[in-house]
Amino acid sequence: MPSSHHADLRDSDGPTLMTYLEWLRRRWWILVVAALLGAGAGMLVSQVQTRTYVSTTSLLVRQVGPDANPGAKVNLDTEAQVVRSLVVAERAEALLKTDLPAEDLVRSLSVTVPPNSQVLQIAFEAASPEAAQAGSHSFAQAYLDLRLATATRSLENETTALKQQITETNKQLAAVAGKIAAAPPNSVERARAEADRNVLTNQLASLNSRLSPLLSTALDPGEIISDAPLPRKPSSPNTTLNLASGLGAGLLFGIVVALVLDRLDTRVRRGRDVADRLGVPMLLELPTGQAGLTILPAGHEVSRELGRLRNVLLSTMPEPQPGRGRQLLLTDTSPGPAAGFVVGNLAAAYARTGAQVAVVTTKRDSPLPTMLGGIKPRHTLADVLRHDVSALTALTPAPGLGQLRVLFPGALDTEVELPVAMMLEVLGELAARFDHVLIETAQPTAAVEAQALARHVDGVILVIEGGQTRSSEITAAIHQFEQVDAPVLGAVLAPRLAERVPAPPAAPAARRDGPPSPRPRPNPVPPQAGPPNIESTMILPRPATSNRDNRPSAGGPDHRPSAGGRDAHPPASPQASARPTPPPAVQGPPPVPPARPTTQPKPPGKSTVYRSSRDSDGVDPGRYSMALDPVEDRE
Repeated sequence: MPSSHHADLRDSDGPTLMTYLEWLRRRWWILVVAALLGAGAGMLVSQVQTRTYVSTTSLLVRQVGPDANPGAKVNLDTEAQVVRSLVVAERAEALLKTDLPAEDLVRSLSVTVPPNSQVLQIAFEAASPEAAQAGSHSFAQAYLDLRLATATRSLENETTALKQQITETNKQLAAVAGKIAAAPPNSVERARAEADRNVLTNQLASLNSRLSPLLSTALDPGEIISDAPLPRKPSSPNTTLNLASGLGAGLLFGIVVALVLDRLDTRVRRGRDVADRLGVPMLLELPTGQAGLTILPAGHEVSRELGRLRNVLLSTMPEPQPGRGRQLLLTDTSPGPAAGFVVGNLAAAYARTGAQVAVVTTKRDSPLPTMLGGIKPRHTLADVLRHDVSALTALTPAPGLGQLRVLFPGALDTEVELPVAMMLEVLGELAARFDHVLIETAQPTAAVEAQALARHVDGVILVIEGGQTRSSEITAAIHQFEQVDAPVLGAVLAPRLAERVPAPPAAPAARRDGPPSPRPRPNPVPPQAGPPNIESTMILPRPATSNRDNRPSAGGPDHRPSAGGRDAHPPASPQASARPTPPPAVQGPPPVPPARPTTQPKPPGKSTVYRSSRDSDGVDPGRYSMALDPVEDRE
């Protein structure tokens, strides 16, 4: 059977934005909790941290010294390191008159250089506003003092050296002047002395020209353009920064945790999960937002989707044996009402086409009674398995759907395995009267009858409840059906159903050892000798013939009894009376029926006849009609 791909049209081959949004929607509480925890941690850090204050002084640095060029720029990166030096720290320590070591003062200092400027920003951090202000100003002043002292010392050294050279030159010039005076005129010695005098005179002039600017130089290492203010609020802790950091860190941690949990979570939420992980064909993925645990109207979106699934099943499932309806088993893959929800609405979709539909459920906690308006059946499957009533008599009409009949489970004993051989006879009896027989069972890992019945039906559909069923549960169900070679058609993904139907309390009458039924039990005929049934190792054997099956009708041996009564009665409509009467069957003397109370003849028109669409095929028309006998029901 080809798998239906219309459920996956909205999914691409890889993760999409909607995939991530769905993931965030499922795990939003983890992100919220993690973000709140991170924000709380940030607030806690803010409360624990010691309050500190920062004050900043801005310095304009200039060139200083005799060789200073007014157009040249100072290397402020070098000057910033000078500010942080121990020499400046010691000077600042002296200005602050503090006992803190210079190393601790340097650790509380920070120097920044604004781009494209000749400004140094000296910030000092302290435990009080006054200490921060004094520290910043002291370091700025200590730096300027050090720079001025360095420039003054350099200037003094250069001036002293020039003065010494001038003194030495004057001495040499005086000696040359004595030589000139002692030498005869026009002599070689006189000429040589005069030449030395000229050289010394020029040298003395040069030294004096160099000394003169140094003596007039005014040293300006820089100035404070913005003195340290008194801080009005602490700079640390930064509550806003800590809160934002904690929130971001918590959110990131929550995303990681949610992603890990999502990867470890094997619950199925989309049809693509089933097809990708397990390889099971997806027949249908029902839309979310269904209207509740009920039989939905024909115009509902879920009903339309199930109608399309019905059309696919009608065209792809193999034709059943002649004279029999299709049997379709729908089973849960996890505890919950998903299978009952799908069975009820799929049966309604079949019934809306005019076909005769019967639903059999073996789940004691099936949601079908609730979906049908809280209906309380008179007879149930438990009564049928106790031979109190026939399967056709135990059927309950569905309100509002004249073509649909339901066989509710009743007080089945969960501690006793269902007699599957009898279940097969019940299904065979219903298949002979109805066009479609839908069976609802619990998950095969919990209900043995799901696996046993699966090999005898025309198709099996796994019903998966989105967000509730895990991949391991689906794998286990598939494995159970593969062991018996069951015809698994595929899976239907139902939306998550919040409502859960409580299981009814176990009734003692449902057990085999309970009180006798108010109706006489048939006397079973011993089975014929022959090879053992293949199911005899796992189910209770059921006699092949019973008095209930062989008791004659009031109309004679050739009259076929109705589905709900013992006695024959006239047809309820002209169409029914116009049917060709089948030839009488050749049979022996009828067996003696069990003692039963005599019923009064029923007036015409009191029984309701539900004809199958197969009645017109000319094969035993009476076989496909079902008459519900009010008199038989009142028994």
